Amino acid sequence: MNEWFYARGGQQSGPVTWEQLGELARSGALDSVKDLVWTSSMKDWVPAGEVNGLFIASAAQSPVVSPAPPAAPSNPYAAPQSGWTEPLSSSTTALAEIVPGSEPIDPVECVKRGFELTKRHFGNILLVGLVYFAIFMGISFVVGLVQGIVGAVSMRSSTAGEAVNNLALGAALVGQIVTQVVSIFLGLGLARIGLNLISGKEFSVGMLFGEGHKLLRVIGASILFGLMVMVGALLLVVPGIYLALRYGQFMNAIVDRDLGVMDSFAYSSSITTNNKLPLFLLALLCFVVVLAGLIACGVGLIFAGPVAWLSWLAAYRWMQYGRRAFEDQPGTKTPLLAGR
Repeated sequence: MNEWFYARGGQQSGPVTWEQLGELARSGALDSVKDLVWTSSMKDWVPAGEVNGLFIASAAQSPVVSPAPPAAPSNPYAAPQSGWTEPLSSSTTALAEIVPGSEPIDPVECVKRGFELTKRHFGNILLVGLVYFAIFMGISFVVGLVQGIVGAVSMRSSTAGEAVNNLALGAALVGQIVTQVVSIFLGLGLARIGLNLISGKEFSVGMLFGEGHKLLRVIGASILFGLMVMVGALLLVVPGIYLALRYGQFMNAIVDRDLGVMDSFAYSSSITTNNKLPLFLLALLCFVVVLAGLIACGVGLIFAGPVAWLSWLAAYRWMQYGRRAFEDQPGTKTPLLAGR
């Protein structure tokens, strides 16, 4: 007797007998169009409605199927072999990049994915966040302390005058530069952690410090990006928003693909094709999520912040791999991207 498998909503189940499969069909638990079925004598998964007699047969009838070789490994629902007892491994479902702009992102789905992944990994995300803010606040405290000391000296000094004031201004400028550099450095690590998390790959707190070799490129790209957006903002604001949306994926591109400054801008421009308006709407949704966290006495930011962060990174992966970047391996919580 053939064993049957079925897939509903991206999750694979089975084995079941033909009679059990027929009962699922007759009870409405199996959709004839959306749900897929497979048995060992079939080449590939097919919509349940294409199996002759499944939705009208009695339990005693047998299905009509055509013998064929098993499905190729690239099949997203790669059919199990005889003796199959475990979920599919990630290596069998690697995704290919889509044509840029062929599948515009869905902002709501991006936020949903960010919410789902935050729930799954909240403990580890919280740990990463605590380390990030501890380091950033520590650096900010030291910079502020130095600036305070220099300022106190300048106020007490009546003889040095202009020289001391220049020293205070210099200390303030150096402090701002140090703070920005540390912020970019940690931001690179956060991007790596987030991209790994979205893709179902391992991540750890140590990754916060693993992208330092890309720091100079990102600093240079950030300066150019800031100048572009500033000039665009001076031109009645809208051009600045457009440039920010078009080239705003440059840091993710550098972290993800180890690109140079200009190549990262070119890549961002490519994948954001047909995605400017959806990205703008996503930014508004993320703002609403963060605002909701603030309204909840600020405590909600502990959860809302990661949701907004992961929503934006999820959009980056969607622009690369399409909607399927949000799907998990059938029967698991491992993203299909893990096989990439």
